[in-house]
Amino acid sequence: MLIKNFKNKLAVDTSSTVKEIDLLTRFHVVNFDLLIVPSHSDDSGIYICGSKTGEFFYAYELDIQSTTDARLIFGDKEENPLPEYNTNEFLAYTSFREWSPCDRCGVRGEQRKFGLCYVSSQYINPRYQIKGDDVSCGSDAVPKRFKPLIANRTAEIFIRSCKVPCYSNETLGGKVSNVVNDLATYLQGKFSFLPRRKLPTQNHIYALGDRVTLTCPGSKPEHAVAWDKDNERLYRSEYLIGTRKYMNRFIDHGNNLNIKFIEFTDKGLFTCWLNGKPVASFKLDVTKQPPRRRDLRDAETLFATRIIGFGFIFFIVLFVLIHIIKCWCYHCRCCPPKLDPQSEV
Repeated sequence: MLIKNFKNKLAVDTSSTVKEIDLLTRFHVVNFDLLIVPSHSDDSGIYICGSKTGEFFYAYELDIQSTTDARLIFGDKEENPLPEYNTNEFLAYTSFREWSPCDRCGVRGEQRKFGLCYVSSQYINPRYQIKGDDVSCGSDAVPKRFKPLIANRTAEIFIRSCKVPCYSNETLGGKVSNVVNDLATYLQGKFSFLPRRKLPTQNHIYALGDRVTLTCPGSKPEHAVAWDKDNERLYRSEYLIGTRKYMNRFIDHGNNLNIKFIEFTDKGLFTCWLNGKPVASFKLDVTKQPPRRRDLRDAETLFATRIIGFGFIFFIVLFVLIHIIKCWCYHCRCCPPKLDPQSEV
């Protein structure tokens, strides 16, 4: 895949298909660096940087492994990562990053780390062996005969519990502050009437059935973010997207809190933690949508009228067909004749 810049347009040449994508949507060039926000798995490919005069300097192969079908691993449930897939020709394994910081302090929190699929083999294309014999599973350097063997090996997300103090000061005063803050956090979780530390709070009013997405201020997908609703901890082991089939309230892989259809039970104060500290609160209120008169030109009215009309025509046609068949049966004597009770005497 060859990418060139033509006056704020991005021409992507893939064999015989050429399509133009506006750079202002997701592709940005900042200080000669190419930024893709947000990135999709379809953005995987080879990116070549060069000059307007046609000189090419370097090529980058980008392999974006999707998190939508990632395998979730919970350490509290004694689950383990996928084992290595080792053959005589190649080795497929999961390379994990470092653990994120604990997303809460003073109470039980969670840590996570991402793992991506890699392949090590002597048959890797030498053009891609800049940093050794290991390449990602989606790389074009992996021979085609290896692709079916690792097709079901996806990215992995490892989550485990953690608990850290709210302050890391090692002095005597710092240790006393740790005990006091931990005790205050514990009591606040047990008794809701105790005063809490004031946080910047945003008030939001939604209509019943709206979709809601809350983003923690200043957070990025790679940060450690946690969510609470009033006194309830929304742990990823229960609320991470993909843990259950149907989830009305869930946390996505970008650390956003999502509510598909907001209900009256979703009223309350939602608090987000960033790298172990509470930073902001969101007060949600839910109201009913005000009633409004339907117009004959509304899409819903036209749809309902069309359905009712088709249903009426269908039953009329069915009624006529039944009578035609009944009359045809009677005149052709195909139906058994009714016996007169007096003729039997």
